[in-house]
Amino acid sequence: MPKLICIIDMDKEKGLILTTEDKDGKILQTVRMDGEAITLEVKGDSATSTVVQKQDSVTVTCKSFVLKAETIEVTSTKASSWKSDDTLALESAKAFSVTTKDELTQKASKDATFSSDKAVTLKAAKKFSVEGDDVQVEAKSGAVALKAPSIKAEGQKDVAMEGAQVTVTAKAKLGLKADGVAELKGGMVNVG
Repeated sequence: MPKLICIIDMDKEKGLILTTEDKDGKILQTVRMDGEAITLEVKGDSATSTVVQKQDSVTVTCKSFVLKAETIEVTSTKASSWKSDDTLALESAKAFSVTTKDELTQKASKDATFSSDKAVTLKAAKKFSVEGDDVQVEAKSGAVALKAPSIKAEGQKDVAMEGAQVTVTAKAKLGLKADGVAELKGGMVNVG
């Protein structure tokens, strides 16, 4: 067990200063109470950590911050922010939810991926938009179904439908119209 140097300094202007020094381990521990703040500081060769508590704030500065508890609840009555200059990971072993009573914005400067090992449901009570330079919808084994009171497919250049079998069925009227040439070709064509 190393021998520690312990100092208690009481001053009417500087306040109370408690110091513990481990010269062998080169670690200096200091507690300062100056009437405005309580400052805890642990200083070593490679890093320094500090906790500063004032009447309206607590500031923790350190190289590594670890918080372990059975349950954790964080509540803010005003704005909150969480920023990382490196990777930020959020992980849950059970259900994970993000809820807001206002707008929700998610943005990535590079690729964004949203995936699930099971079903994914996207739902909007009003307008739902999907936009991109190249949009692809693919079903690996099942069918792609589009269902709405009205469906409109429009291409600025062309629209192509292709399949081993293509069926167009109208329960009422079916209209086929071309402002230019209309062609109907097949190995066998049945009309009627």
